[in-house]
Formats: sequence, structure tokens, C-alpha cells
Amino acid sequence: MDISPPPPPPPPPPAQSICKPDRKTVEKNRRDHMKFLYSKLDSLIASSSSSASSYGQQLPDRLDEATNYIKRLQERIEQLKEKKKQLIGSTGGKSHEGRSSPQIEVHDLGSGINAVLIVSSHHDQAIMHRAIRAVVEEGDVDVLNAHYSSAGDKSIVSLHTLVRDSNKSGSGTISMLDRLKKAF
Repeated sequence: MDISPPPPPPPPPPAQSICKPDRKTVEKNRRDHMKFLYSKLDSLIASSSSSASSYGQQLPDRLDEATNYIKRLQERIEQLKEKKKQLIGSTGGKSHEGRSSPQIEVHDLGSGINAVLIVSSHHDQAIMHRAIRAVVEEGDVDVLNAHYSSAGDKSIVSLHTLVRDSNKSGSGTISMLDRLKKAF
């Protein structure tokens, strides 16, 4: 078993093939690239602008039109920001941290307690988890049904519970109301 040595590596390429492209080729590539960029700009402006197609215009006119279009867009953005501020200001604009106190209703159903919370929030579904945790933390209540929904800037949580000790159902209503108020 005679193993032959590997073939020798190929010779390096001649120095002439590594040279830079000539100035004429570089300039042609630059012009082609600029032409592509201008056509791309024209397509963006023409599709968004209400004026006639800019392909027949001279380059400075096309660039002026693009500049004016961008300025109009910036002005429109500023107008929309102002309108947003006005709308937030007119609705009260309560942030998540500055929400109003919740409306809590607790009803004794004999063997169970029904609690309804209406909380001003921004679709924070963690409200339901906090309500359930607050209700069952003492261990004398089982949650039978929990429902979460939101309407506008209000979140509504409805809990239907079963009191394990039927003697506690009257005092359970008060303690549940206190627990829910502390949680929110």
C-alpha cells in the first residue's frame, strides 16, 4: 500500500488579474447606481404624490418635489401628534399608574358570593389574577367561575365563589370586599 503524495498547490494568480477596474468602468457603475436610486425615489414619490409623474421633469425639479413631499409628511406627522395630544387630553388621559379607584360590588348569594369589579385600565388582564388571588388568600373561598372582559378603557372582572363554611357567608362578603379593596 503505497500512498502517493498530494498534488502540488496551484500556482498563484498573475498580478495583472488583481488590478482595479479602470476609471471609465467605475464611473459607469456609479451613474447606473445613481440612476437606480433616482428611479426608486421617483417610484416612491409618484405613488404617494398627487402630482403628475415626475419622469419627464429635470433632475433638480424631481429632487425639489421629493424634498417638498418629505416636508409635507413631516408637517402631517406634527399635526397628527397634536391631534393625539388633544384627544388624550379630552378623554382624561389617565395613565395606568394614575387610574381611578375601582368600582367593586359584592353580593351574598347564600352559599356563595358574587363579586364584580370595574377597573379603569388599559386592557390589563393581570387584574383578574390579582382579584382571584385576593379572594382566595384566606383559604375559606373557592372560585367557581371567573370572567374578564374589557369595554373601552374599563376592565370588568366577575367572580362567582363558593364559601366553604356556610356560617361565614355574611361575614365573608365583608371580608371579601375588604380584600378586594386592598388588592386594588
